[in-house]
Amino acid sequence: MKKLAFISLLALLQLALVPSASAETSINTTCPGNGFSGLCLSASQLGPVVGSFITFAFVIIGLVALGFLVYGGFKWLTSQGEKQAVEEAQHHIVAAIIGLIIVFLSYLVVNVLLGFLTGGKVNLGNLSIPTLGQP
Repeated sequence: MKKLAFISLLALLQLALVPSASAETSINTTCPGNGFSGLCLSASQLGPVVGSFITFAFVIIGLVALGFLVYGGFKWLTSQGEKQAVEEAQHHIVAAIIGLIIVFLSYLVVNVLLGFLTGGKVNLGNLSIPTLGQP
């Protein structure tokens, strides 16, 4: 009981010592100089970066699935006719093919939905992220 009271007292003391936030404080939105200005992205530049990142992620996931397909084929070739090893290799191959199908279909669905919802104006290459300042 004493420990609980002590912990509660410490928590209240910590909350009492927290400085209050001021609404008048502004955030400095200037870009740094000295060659670091390329790190500053406006809202119109952020969309293509996000779209490129999503496309890159799909490519990496597709390559991983393709690697599992090659790994399953290698396991099948080196199974030396053992039934258990052949079945395990077949499971790897089937899982890799299912993974590739899921990756391609998800990329297709994302692009088709973006095109459908925006009237064909937006895809992952020219993705635009809305902000509060845009109408």
